[in-house]
Amino acid sequence: MTMSLEHRYAFAYGAIFLAMGTFLPYFPVWLESRGLSPYDIGLLFAISGVVRMGTMPVIAYLADRAGAPVRVLRVLTAVTLVANVVYLATGSFWPILAVLMVMTVFGPPIMPLTDALAMRDSEAGRLVYGRARAWGSVAFIVANLSVGVALGSLGPDLVIWVIVFGGALNFAAYLLLTDKPDGDADISGVGRVDIASALRLVRSPVFLVFAFAAASVQATHAVYYAFGTLHWQSLGLSDGVIGALWAWAVVVEVVLLWKAAPIVARFGPAMLIGLAACGGIVRWTIMAFDPPFWSLPLLQCLHAMTFALAHLGIMQFLVRGVPPQLASTAQSVYSALASGIVMAGATYASGRFYEDFGGLTYLAMTALAVLACGAAFLGHRIWNGGRIDG
Repeated sequence: MTMSLEHRYAFAYGAIFLAMGTFLPYFPVWLESRGLSPYDIGLLFAISGVVRMGTMPVIAYLADRAGAPVRVLRVLTAVTLVANVVYLATGSFWPILAVLMVMTVFGPPIMPLTDALAMRDSEAGRLVYGRARAWGSVAFIVANLSVGVALGSLGPDLVIWVIVFGGALNFAAYLLLTDKPDGDADISGVGRVDIASALRLVRSPVFLVFAFAAASVQATHAVYYAFGTLHWQSLGLSDGVIGALWAWAVVVEVVLLWKAAPIVARFGPAMLIGLAACGGIVRWTIMAFDPPFWSLPLLQCLHAMTFALAHLGIMQFLVRGVPPQLASTAQSVYSALASGIVMAGATYASGRFYEDFGGLTYLAMTALAVLACGAAFLGHRIWNGGRIDG
C-alpha cells in the first residue's frame, strides 16, 4: 500500500519529534550524569545557538539554490545519526561540545527545510499542514512519557539511544519523500534563487520584526527546556510525573494544531504571535513562584499558546509574505534566529541565573514575552499583508 504524501510528511515529523521529545527534557539530565554543572549546560546550549545562527541559513540557501532539498535532508540526517552515536563515547565538557558542534551544523536545518517543503505542498493542496505537523507532536508525547517512565531504571544513556533511534527513522523518512512529489515537475518554492534576493529578504524590516517577535516567544521556553526537568526533580517530582507534564503540554498543542484552520483564518499572523506572547506572560510569571502541583497541568495547557500559536503565526507570515523561491532560506533564517541568537542569549542567561535564583529565573522569560508582544504589535502596524520583495 502506497503512503499518501500527508502520511509521508507525518512520518518525517514523527521521527524528528521522537528525537526532539527526548532531547529537550532529558538531554540536560544526561549532561548532568556526565558531571556537567548548570552553568556548563547553559553554556553548551548557548554556544550551539550562536553557531546555529550562522550555519542554518547557509545550508538552507544552498538547498534553495540547488533545488534539491530532499537530497540535502538525506545527507543531514545521515550525518546527525552518526554524531548522535558518538555521544556515547564522550564523558566530559569538551568532547561533548565537539559532538554538539557537528550536531549544530547538520541537525537544526532539518526542521525548517521540512517545514518549507510541507508548506509548499500544503499551499498546492497536496496535504493539510496542521494534521501532518500534529503527528510530530504525538511522537513528542510518546517520547516524553516513555523515556520519563524508563529513565530511572535504564539510566541516562537511554536518552541518547532513543535519540539515535529517532534519527534512524528520520533518515528513512526522507527516502520516502522526493523533490518532485507525486511526479509533479513543478517544484516552485525551491531553486531559481540568487544571493542578492536572499539578502534583500533577510534585510527587510517587516521580515526581521516578525521573525524576532516569533523567535522571542519561542525563546521564552529557554528555562523550561534547559532546566524545567531538573527544577521539577529538585521539587520532588518523579521522572514519570515530569514526563507526563511535558506530554500533557503537547497533547493540548496537538489539539490546537489539528483544529488550526479556523483559528488561522480568523486571526492574522501578528495577532497569533501576540496571543502567544500574552500566554507566555501568564505562564512564566506563575511558574517562577513554584505553584502547587494541581496547577501545573493547567499551566502546561498554555503551551498551546506559547508554542503552537507562535509557530502557526510565523508559518502563515512566511507563506503569505515570502517569495516561494526563498521558502527554505526564509524558514531557516527564522529558525536560526528562534533557536540561534535569541534562544542562545536566553539560555545562557538562564544558566547564569538559575544557579543563583532557581525557579525565579522564569521571570526573565516573562520579560522576554513582554518584548515579543511589543514586536508583534509593531509587525501588525508595518506589514501590508503582501509579499516582501525578494
